[in-house]
Amino acid sequence: VLGALPETFPAPVLVVQHMGAQFMDVFASWLDGQTRLKVKLAEEGETPRAGVVYVAPGDRHLVVASSGAMHLSTDPPLSSQRPAADMLFRSLARTAGSRAVGVLMTGMGEDGAKGLLAMRETGACTMIEDESTAVVFGMPGAAARIGAASLALPLDLIGPRLVQIVAGAPR
Repeated sequence: VLGALPETFPAPVLVVQHMGAQFMDVFASWLDGQTRLKVKLAEEGETPRAGVVYVAPGDRHLVVASSGAMHLSTDPPLSSQRPAADMLFRSLARTAGSRAVGVLMTGMGEDGAKGLLAMRETGACTMIEDESTAVVFGMPGAAARIGAASLALPLDLIGPRLVQIVAGAPR
């Protein structure tokens, strides 16, 4: 998905990955080599910038505060996860509303489904990875079951669709 985004992508990208804290630096570094965008671990108080991918550090929830700055929270895990996609999505529903786009891809469990629904209810574009390409359809399937996704796309079409959406194409 990130590899399909151009160097001039006009929005920040925030990523929550369920992975052990000790691997997050290496993961962000690896991602940085896979995309034309700059990839880094999110930092407390930093304001997300267009064209940069911010990865939640291990064992911290990534949320966006009303000021627009990123906050790294030690609140308890949600759905047994910290970081949890639900925390990020709920914060984006509150702070960005219809200006946000939420994407939920392959993964076990239900993390992200309720947060994605909160985003959709504020008018945000919400999409899930289609079952045809998801290695594990747990998380996107949970979102589909509760009506959280406005769109389901195969993995290879998510990045190009994001480019269209931020360019002003209908959601």
